[in-house]
Amino acid sequence: MTREGKQTSIIKEKVECKLDCNILTVEGLGTKTDSVSQETVVVHDAFGVIFFDPQSNSLSIRAYKKEGVTESEIEFIEEKIIQWNLDIPDGSKVRFTVDFKTDDKWIEIGEFSRDGENWTKILGMELTKAE
Repeated sequence: MTREGKQTSIIKEKVECKLDCNILTVEGLGTKTDSVSQETVVVHDAFGVIFFDPQSNSLSIRAYKKEGVTESEIEFIEEKIIQWNLDIPDGSKVRFTVDFKTDDKWIEIGEFSRDGENWTKILGMELTKAE
């Protein structure tokens, strides 16, 4: 969802194990076709590193976008479901929940909140594993 309403795009996420799977890299690229020019436009471009932090005994994600870098601890909500939260400078929050329960699927929901209590869905993504 954007301020202009619902937007559909094609998203590809490339996940790779590094250092004997002690680090995961996630490269995401989302594109859509511009309705006026019919050109392909990039709507999402991010690179993430998921790692175990032995000092805090936690799993974290560091996400890089052209706007900057964010880092968040990953919480295990239940088996095969993870969630991480991002604080926005204006005091609002964004959270992402990923469900890996279905074989070869990555189902992700992104939500936005101005107060940390009331959440609005801003992203719905279902990815299928490709070899």
